[in-house]
Amino acid sequence: MSSSRVDRRISWVLGLICLLLLFANLGGAALFEPDEVRNAEKAREILLLNDWVTPHENFVPVLDKPMFFYWLVAISFKLFGVSEWSARLPSALAALGCLLLVFCFADKHWGRWVALWSTLILATSVEFYLLARLVIIEMSLTLFISLTLCAFYSAAHTENERTRKLQCLVMYLALSAGTLSKGLVGLIIPGMVCSLYLLLTRKWSALSKLYLLPGALGCLALVVPWYLWAETRNPGYLRYYFWDEHFIRYLTDEFKRSKDWYYFSGVLALGFAPWTALLPFAAHRLWRNWDDGNLFLGLWVVLPMVFFSASKSQLPHYILPIFPALAILTGRTVAALFQKGMINGKRWLLYFPWAVTAAAIAGIAARAFWPALFSAGLQKKIPDGGFMLAGCGMALIVFHGVCIAANVRGLWKDQRGMFTCSLVSATAFFLLLALWFETGSFRRSTKELARNLSPLIAPESQFATYDTYVTGLLFYLGLERPIWVVAQRGKAKSLGSPYVARFRPAPAPGYGKVFFTYEEFRKAWESEPRPVRLLLGANTVSRFNNTVGVRTKELLRADGYILATKP
Repeated sequence: MSSSRVDRRISWVLGLICLLLLFANLGGAALFEPDEVRNAEKAREILLLNDWVTPHENFVPVLDKPMFFYWLVAISFKLFGVSEWSARLPSALAALGCLLLVFCFADKHWGRWVALWSTLILATSVEFYLLARLVIIEMSLTLFISLTLCAFYSAAHTENERTRKLQCLVMYLALSAGTLSKGLVGLIIPGMVCSLYLLLTRKWSALSKLYLLPGALGCLALVVPWYLWAETRNPGYLRYYFWDEHFIRYLTDEFKRSKDWYYFSGVLALGFAPWTALLPFAAHRLWRNWDDGNLFLGLWVVLPMVFFSASKSQLPHYILPIFPALAILTGRTVAALFQKGMINGKRWLLYFPWAVTAAAIAGIAARAFWPALFSAGLQKKIPDGGFMLAGCGMALIVFHGVCIAANVRGLWKDQRGMFTCSLVSATAFFLLLALWFETGSFRRSTKELARNLSPLIAPESQFATYDTYVTGLLFYLGLERPIWVVAQRGKAKSLGSPYVARFRPAPAPGYGKVFFTYEEFRKAWESEPRPVRLLLGANTVSRFNNTVGVRTKELLRADGYILATKP
């Protein structure tokens, strides 16, 4: 069989493996509190309210993010019903788009084996894999930023006018979608990378080939209408969103998310595992080989890292957009090991990622077999997958050993053998990780709490919470009216949103009051004709009695909460 035919078959196998990794048991894990379930709930309320302009949570406008991602999830709900699987589908599809883009981009510019390694590395990096299976904006943002940058690079390097027009069209559409997904960051990140690349390569003449004026006008035509429509519906939104959510969030610690300047280095070390072990060698190769492609990819990695590290608001998923470029740089490094004369001295580098996965499996197996080795805090952070999963993990370690022994003894020396073993090993590890992930999700979800509460909350009853707010209950109970939120004013966030705390926007028309002071709730408790079900923390009962002072009857205790009603 010809070499090219074998490589094509390996490409198809890799594609099927990527589908398996992204979609296998996608809805198995419960939605995580707070971000994942909050995003899903906003999409659910789009359908309940039939409002495709203003995102709502608990039937209150929550304008901390633009609408595009919620549209995607709402469309998924419309097509497939409301579930964990359909909520995560847009993220999984965006991840699949990233993998396909990385494969095609690397294949076009650096060859098939760089494309194969880059795609495998991206698909099996921990942060990319986990975020591909969560209801979170960053995965779709990563696709749009990556699509913008790849289309720009391709347009700047083609002499075919028809191809360049197509690439520019893709670039401006992706730029618009990124801006509608998460605001100016969808414009700033590609803008920084492209501008500095043109400056360093002195290719400013390429700007004349990118149809800047019609592209900018087209982006404005796609982006501006929603922002203006949202401002018309919610006066003051534009000032809040662009000033507070961008400049104040970036320049000050008002949102209490500031970290040390090296924070994202640690995130990258953990998030890019198990391939983090190869990053020093990729950096060394990048430093030694400053060709045009490495320069572009290096800027794609470094500039967002610097940009987000300088911010006063930092979360782990912010740097996800650098992962495609990082995967290609690492893929180029691995593929270079198999060039003539290099593999015999360097192939041991590829054992490093296997060592990382083996260490992770050993830790999780030890958690199952010898839990006394871990403190109570660590036991909570490392889910117990049970003896069966731990045993499967140990079997994978044995597979690592067999592959290494076969390589050492010379039973296979070519790139296909190493790639095949890496593919099998990484796939098995991440399928096991998905099962452990599913086991651990129920510790960070209200799905079980909602299941316990559901028999006691009739459709006609009014649900209320005291000094707590649990988004997941809205989603999992399928409530079609707001939860009453009982709390004193003055907190920095309400419903998890600075916008709601500051502006106290009116609920959707026809849905009544949502926020209650203690005095307001006392009056509503006594006058409400419908059955009222009140949820409060078990440790807040005495405080509730002192601050609100109404008589209650306990119905249920579950997961640290008490459900009460009128006596």
